[in-house]
Amino acid sequence: MIDYSEGIFTRTFTHDNKKFYATFHPEVIVERENYQLTGRYLVVLLDPSKGLQSFYLNKNDDSNTWQIEETSSSVVEEEMLEWCNHQIKTQLEKKNSG
Repeated sequence: MIDYSEGIFTRTFTHDNKKFYATFHPEVIVERENYQLTGRYLVVLLDPSKGLQSFYLNKNDDSNTWQIEETSSSVVEEEMLEWCNHQIKTQLEKKNSG
């Protein structure tokens, strides 16, 4: 069995005295004994007012950002998307420097 759990990470976000929790799951393609990252993330967000939301963020190479998948039914505010982008970039920088 392939273990890619080290790529999964959790972050918290506080806004207007409300605490949000998000887990970021890198999508992988499993090939034989190795796996390959697709660049897409599944984000599971616990929003105190909207409940549990899950959505995919796709990498936009032109802007070097992750954008919510167009077919998503989740309503995610721009500020939260910017926060998600920052978390992914920080995690990747941390992984690449270590």
